[in-house]
Amino acid sequence: MASFKYFLIVFTLVFGLFSISRTAFSIPFVVFHGISDSCRNKGITQFTTLLSNWSGSPGYCIEIGNGVWDSWTMPFMKQTAIACEKVKEMKELSEGYNIIGLSQGNMVGRGLVEMCDGGPPVRNFISLAGPHAGITAVPLCGSALVCILVDFLIELAVYSDYVQEHLAPSNYIRITTDLDAYCKGCRFLPKINNEMYKNSTYKARFSSLENLVLIKFEKDNILVPRETSWFGYYLDGSFDTILPAREVCFFCHHMVCWCTFYLV
Repeated sequence: MASFKYFLIVFTLVFGLFSISRTAFSIPFVVFHGISDSCRNKGITQFTTLLSNWSGSPGYCIEIGNGVWDSWTMPFMKQTAIACEKVKEMKELSEGYNIIGLSQGNMVGRGLVEMCDGGPPVRNFISLAGPHAGITAVPLCGSALVCILVDFLIELAVYSDYVQEHLAPSNYIRITTDLDAYCKGCRFLPKINNEMYKNSTYKARFSSLENLVLIKFEKDNILVPRETSWFGYYLDGSFDTILPAREVCFFCHHMVCWCTFYLV
């Protein structure tokens, strides 16, 4: 508990510095929660309130659909579209805002930065354990029947239209030994990482961030590999060698941002 409080204090200090550096008022922030979570859950409401109180910045948790269920079943192109419309409707964000992504919520945040046409500007992006370079397995699943079914679908046809449309995490699963199928079938991650078609608009928007903070948990056993939080990933065709971000081809050539880049 003490280490968690220490982390929150450090995190808030970083966030607070970003908020006061641009203007005299505090830049508002939005939170996107992870899989199997909800803005109504106590942990998320406390997290948002603490950050708001300690930083002096107004904070909002933006819910996509019904929260828990849709975090599993709604594809990320749709989640991004919903989030985009919501931030456009929030007058509080009209002058710009910061994004805090928690785990899978980073995919929605990334989608907003790169794909939200006509939305308010995103100033800073703070990511906690985000699967930015992909994962090799669905997070937070155990031995329950539904998890057995999920694992079966992934092994059978993770990049099929049906799985991509009905299992949200499949949108950022990157099987490094089957990259052709990944690039052809995965409907979200290859787009925001500019792996298929080099979209200069996506790159420009990502590069326009003033600060990008990527936080990795050293003992993370949910994201595989955990280095994905820093845009690191397996060498193409291998599950043995993990490359740092600067050596991952899509990051090096297509997603290099000119914002200030922090690894924590």
